[in-house]
Amino acid sequence: MTYSEFEREVVRLRPALLHLATTITGNADDAADVVQDALLKLWFMRERLQQYSCMDAPARVIVRNQSIDFLRSNHVCADSSVELLEVPCEESDREISDEISQLISSLPSTEQAVLRLKHLEGLETEEIARLIQSNPGAVRTALCRARRHIRELYKRTL
Repeated sequence: MTYSEFEREVVRLRPALLHLATTITGNADDAADVVQDALLKLWFMRERLQQYSCMDAPARVIVRNQSIDFLRSNHVCADSSVELLEVPCEESDREISDEISQLISSLPSTEQAVLRLKHLEGLETEEIARLIQSNPGAVRTALCRARRHIRELYKRTL
C-alpha cells in the first residue's frame, strides 16, 4: 500500500474512527489521541492490510482496543461523560440524561467501558470479552455491577 492510498483511506475512515473512540473514551481530545495511535499502528502494518478487502474492519478493531487500553491505563472515570438519550424530547429527559451521564462517569473504568460497549456500541458480551481480554462471565458481572451501581445512585438522587 502506497502512502497516497493509505492517506485516501485514512481521510475516508477518520470521522467514523473518531466517533467510535469518542463513544468509548467519552472525550473528544482523548479520542483524537487514540485514533492517531491507531492510524500509526495501521501504517506500520500496511503490508498486511492488503489481505483485507478494505481497511475498515481492522481499523475499527484497533481503535476499540486502543480506546480500552487508554481507559485501563489512565483510569478515566470522572472526566468523561456520555449522552444516553441522543435527542431528548423534554427538559426533564435532558436532566435525566445528564444525571445518568454523571453517574456513568463515576463508575470504575472497566465497568464504564463495558457499559458503553454493550449499550452504546451494541456489542455482544462475547465480543466485549475478546476486546478487553477477559471472559464473558466477567463481562456479565461487570455489567451487572455497573447497572446496579447506577440504579442505586440514581435512586439516591430522587
